[in-house]
Amino acid sequence: MAPRLSEEEIDDLVYLARAGEDAELTEMLQELSTREATTPADILTAAREEQSKATCLHMAAANGHAKTVTLVLSYLPVPTKTSAPAAPPAASETAGLAQAGAQADPVYIDAQNAFGNTALHWACLGGHLDIVKLLLSRGASPAIANDKDQIPLDLAAFNNHMHVVDHFLAQSKDIEGGNAQEGGLAKETQNLDIAEDSSDAATISGDTTISDATTLSDATAKKLESGG
Repeated sequence: MAPRLSEEEIDDLVYLARAGEDAELTEMLQELSTREATTPADILTAAREEQSKATCLHMAAANGHAKTVTLVLSYLPVPTKTSAPAAPPAASETAGLAQAGAQADPVYIDAQNAFGNTALHWACLGGHLDIVKLLLSRGASPAIANDKDQIPLDLAAFNNHMHVVDHFLAQSKDIEGGNAQEGGLAKETQNLDIAEDSSDAATISGDTTISDATTLSDATAKKLESGG
């Protein structure tokens, strides 16, 4: 049974993650998990803003709180490679990672807000490479697209966070094999339309959820506030 959290409790949890108040967040998670006879992971899963659908992980990642992201991740099950189902349909065996991910229930780390953005999207938007690495190391998908069909790499490129883009490209060389020799992801990145004056390129569609997060840079907050 899902934990019964009040709107105020959810707001408090999200605020503490956004502000990077780790001690208070830990205490509240422990109190709620004891009251609800469940785990902190279940509390985190239930704590999503009503309208934006943002999670504690979204807020911590957006604001560059690496310690808070680490704290939230510490409550989650460590991802393991699972074997294929005993008798899957033939089509699903060749569907690829993207389709398999779409068929499975989304895990917390890849939870999408009301605009389709994951915590990894927001980390890339802010150029927080340490958090990008943390999320990827725990299995966050770099291939999930938001409602503008933008993957996390797009947001890093659109906002000129080339150190984040470079990390993605370096990772791609290890997994693309022969495709990397022909340009692979690097070639695709060169084709991105990084237009300075394009509001679409500079913003997440309508995603103003973290514009009131005081720890965001002014530039990033303005981009979020101007989302259309």
